[in-house]
Amino acid sequence: MSHYATSCEILKVQNLSPRLRQHWHGFVDAAPELASPYFDLEFTEAMSAVRTDTRVAVFYRDGVPAGFLPFQKSISGVFRPIGGPMGDHHGLISDDPELRFANLLRRKTFGTLIYDGGLATQSDLRENGHPAEASWVVDLSEGQHVYWEGRQKAEAKAMRNLRARERKLDALGGEVVYQIDDPRSEALDQLLSYKRAQYAATGATDVFHGDWARQLVYNLFAHRTDRLAGCLSTMELDGKLVAAHFGIRSRGVLHYWFPAYDPAMSSVAPGLLLFREMIRQLTDLGPTQMHLGPGNYDFKKRFSNSSFDILRGEISSMSVSSAALALGRGVDRLASALPLGPVSNWPAKAWRRLDTLTAVRGI
Repeated sequence: MSHYATSCEILKVQNLSPRLRQHWHGFVDAAPELASPYFDLEFTEAMSAVRTDTRVAVFYRDGVPAGFLPFQKSISGVFRPIGGPMGDHHGLISDDPELRFANLLRRKTFGTLIYDGGLATQSDLRENGHPAEASWVVDLSEGQHVYWEGRQKAEAKAMRNLRARERKLDALGGEVVYQIDDPRSEALDQLLSYKRAQYAATGATDVFHGDWARQLVYNLFAHRTDRLAGCLSTMELDGKLVAAHFGIRSRGVLHYWFPAYDPAMSSVAPGLLLFREMIRQLTDLGPTQMHLGPGNYDFKKRFSNSSFDILRGEISSMSVSSAALALGRGVDRLASALPLGPVSNWPAKAWRRLDTLTAVRGI
């Protein structure tokens, strides 16, 4: 079987035919690496409801649908993964990870597709990407007992610290209530308030600056099907919300997305205690995995018992956007090569921040 797509069309989501939708669902259901809710058609449909720049590249092999690539169609000629800065995982929706599609995009004067979180198992993403990094996973497929026994053996100190936090919480007194699938919209309001305050305090880009991002979260919160659902988890102390998390789940995966907590309670690490409770009750919701995404975060390494490789990269045609990206990468490489100490990292950090900001604004 040839691994080359022979034709491509770019469609709005609402123009996908029932036949194409059936193929999309079939690809997701057949491929374990596509179990993340990011890859489900319903997530792309949710994005289409809040952003008019949502598109899908449909690839065919001799007239038969062979793969789908959803993305956000920037006015600048830079195309980003579906969800923009809110998307941790991205890739081709196909039953053939070796499918070659990049040249078809280039022939369409596509501009530049930037991906950050592309599946390293897919040939064209791998060959156009930078070195892979781990995306962390909590895997409960062998049961809670096996998971926690494994964490105790591998991360004894982290488990002791977790128990110490719990004792500190107990010492405060009061009633602690966890809800793993909380239906209250006012709890989601408070979570977003905590999260935006956290962005402001740390100087991180506020992904909720755009109305579309807030609307997406509320739409997903209300979305309930067997393929995709929003999931709000909360922790209260004496009736006050002290930690919360909002994520999305598919049949097999809960994606860990937006956690936040009351900073006044930081000494007891309520976010970490809620995270532990989410793991304990995860399989009651249906999924057997929690995807934590990439990043050099201590809790991800300590609590993960599995991972898969993702990467960032670009698929570019000759265009103004690709030339601008090449210039930016050149400045970054030059700065990194000079003996400037910490200053050498500034261009890369500024470039990433600018890309996130433009992605939030859909530029």
